[in-house]
Amino acid sequence: MRKTFFYWLLLVLLHQEATAQQKKPAQMDIRKEEILPFMKKVADWQLANPTGKELNSWEYGPFYIGLMALYNTSSDRKYLQAVEEMGKKVNWEPIARPYDANVLAISQAFLELYEINRNQSVTDKSRFVMDAPMRRELAPDITFDKNKYWWEWWSWCDALFMAPPAYARMAAIFNEPRYKNFMVQEWKRTSGYLYSPGDSLFFRDDRFFSMQSANGQKIFWSRGNGWVLAGLARVMQYLPKNDADRSFFEQQFKEMSYKLKRIQRENGFWSQSLLDAENYPQKESSGTGFYVYALAWGVNNGLLPRSEFMPVIRRGWAALKESVHASGKLGYVQEVGDSPTNVKFDDSETYGTGAFLLAGSELYKTFR
Repeated sequence: MRKTFFYWLLLVLLHQEATAQQKKPAQMDIRKEEILPFMKKVADWQLANPTGKELNSWEYGPFYIGLMALYNTSSDRKYLQAVEEMGKKVNWEPIARPYDANVLAISQAFLELYEINRNQSVTDKSRFVMDAPMRRELAPDITFDKNKYWWEWWSWCDALFMAPPAYARMAAIFNEPRYKNFMVQEWKRTSGYLYSPGDSLFFRDDRFFSMQSANGQKIFWSRGNGWVLAGLARVMQYLPKNDADRSFFEQQFKEMSYKLKRIQRENGFWSQSLLDAENYPQKESSGTGFYVYALAWGVNNGLLPRSEFMPVIRRGWAALKESVHASGKLGYVQEVGDSPTNVKFDDSETYGTGAFLLAGSELYKTFR
């Protein structure tokens, strides 16, 4: 009987300790000199541990975008060469699904590389894929059920990270406004359908309009909104400040940023179900990585007040550091999906690594 009691007591204590760790405030001490070594450690682990997925897949796209950010921050040509080697292996081709926004994630890395080497063969196949949706005569339909197999329209919020920054970059690099105009048109179409102005957050797709968490809350998926906020930041990098459409993107970025500031957890992470911290309460680093990146970009570019947002960014970075294994593997990365799930410290994916590298690159710039 006594053994049973002590076993029960041990379980209670372990549960209390785990709960306390989930709620423990993140330590916010950050030194500029620590950021690049952390970024390199995580990038090097990922380069040494390929997942077996196609290098031009959407999962790998954010990683190579992140490698370009690491190169731009460190000037270490090792990371530039890794992007070049990937491009040669895939023959500079996005995956052959021309209407699918996901395939253009890798094109963002190709376009950044073009800005360095001015080799047009790096971008030609991306241009072909980007032109295809602009020539179609299909009637727009972004209901998710109609698009879940062919991805003809941007019917899921993740798409707003994958394709729009590529279109905005193509427009600016080659001075071809039609790419920007198409991007704005399609972003507004998706935003008008999936953005909830009252919540300042995006539903992942229309299946979630009426769906509720176990606690009766609306389900706004963390990484999904991370894709959007990071997409906003990356689009605005290539929208001139006097562009007629820029105010729309700035306003949406600010609305989402202030909402996310209010709902960050004490431990520095954001909940997988943003409005329901008790629904899948595990730590999750990919959504958090994209938020830290985008919020730091907002501070660096004068859209968000430094005094209000740097504490949020610092807590988020502390949470990301906590997610890194001694080997450099980034943990707590939610698997491929579209809604909250269980996450473990050992879970990792390339898009999470990419988000980490983007976050580090913008955090580095916040030091004056």
